[in-house]
Amino acid sequence: MRVAICALLTAFILIPGAILGVAAGGAVDQTLPGNPTDPIKLALTVLSAFAGMFVGGAVWGWSISRITKAAADRRMAVAGGIGFALSAIVVILPLGFLEDLFVEQHGGPQLPIHNVFTLLFTPGAAIIAGGCGAALGFGMRDWAMAGRLAWMCAITGGCAFLVVNLTLDGLGWRVGGPDAAARATMLTTALLGNLAAAMAGGAVIGWFARGWSRASVG
Repeated sequence: MRVAICALLTAFILIPGAILGVAAGGAVDQTLPGNPTDPIKLALTVLSAFAGMFVGGAVWGWSISRITKAAADRRMAVAGGIGFALSAIVVILPLGFLEDLFVEQHGGPQLPIHNVFTLLFTPGAAIIAGGCGAALGFGMRDWAMAGRLAWMCAITGGCAFLVVNLTLDGLGWRVGGPDAAARATMLTTALLGNLAAAMAGGAVIGWFARGWSRASVG
């Protein structure tokens, strides 16, 4: 039961948290005058996105601490907020640049759009899942657990995203394929893939959370 609850909490808190962060950053970018690449405007946009995602991550970290009965509510909230926001920003910024390079400017390897999507978004989902898992370990002050959660959540999260991506592709929802824009195929695949990645990472956290209530958290 704990595994399922952690999986659902991770998916249905972090995904809205990511949307909140992107919306906050987009609002700042649209409101402030100047070029989007202006250092000050870019910094404020990133900080706004970070703040929005931090809120989602903090709520998630606190919720996980309550479900797992870990006596480190505040630390896990802060760790969850920083871990989620930082890993998401680290992924989103270069992801936007690489997507523009490969898809819009046709730079780099000449690959079909759906292959580019898979090569960029699957590792991105893995990095965010691993970063969030590691953050909770740090919040527990358990460095060995942080390392285990990092690679386990990264592998399961990345694989879950890949499975969803390939399944939708096989069902005809191919990114960059016919009618892809009309059906919002890229957005749909990214949303469902990240939802699956979040649930997979959350399940891993729930599984490893055994004994957290008995851990010494100083």
